[in-house]
Amino acid sequence: MICLLLLSGCTHVQKSREVTTIKVGCPVVTPCYLPANNLKNNRTLIDDNRDILTAWHQCALQIDMIYQCQQAQHEKN
Repeated sequence: MICLLLLSGCTHVQKSREVTTIKVGCPVVTPCYLPANNLKNNRTLIDDNRDILTAWHQCALQIDMIYQCQQAQHEKN
C-alpha cells in the first residue's frame, strides 16, 4: 500500500493557477469624443452647440473623478 503512495509522487500534476493580484485604484474612464456636426440651419447650430457642451461636461466629470481619486490615494500615503 505504501508503495502505491510513493508512485503517486512521480506523476505529473497540473500546475496551480497563477494568483491574480487585484489592485485597488481609480476607476476606468472612457475617451472623450466630440460629436460630429450636421449643420443645416440656425436650429442645428444651437443643437450642435448643446451637444458639444454636453460632451465637454461629461469629459470634465471623468477628469474630476480621477483627480478626486488620486487626491484620496495621496492622502492615504
